[in-house]
Amino acid sequence: MYDLAVFIGRFQPFHLGHQHVVDAALDQADKVLLLIGSSFEPRSLRNPWFYAEREAMIRSCYDADDNRRILCKPIRDIRYNDALWISQVQKAVYDAIPDRDARIT
Repeated sequence: MYDLAVFIGRFQPFHLGHQHVVDAALDQADKVLLLIGSSFEPRSLRNPWFYAEREAMIRSCYDADDNRRILCKPIRDIRYNDALWISQVQKAVYDAIPDRDARIT
């Protein structure tokens, strides 16, 4: 069993494949952190939903108990700077579970 499972995606839209991964993560970890990419992009054909709409879509698929275990955080698309993108992901994970000995998948 893990303390935290991390799943990164745009979830535009959140579909059954995504839900299957989150369900498996809930089986394997105490908490699941969903890092929702393209969160600060304008609405477009590629990104038709804003972060809050995608979080609501995700949460509507789960009951109250599971929703207490799911953490959603927005992340930026950072093109051409992988180090900055990685540091934003690492910060989001650390903010979700600051214990350096946590078991994370």
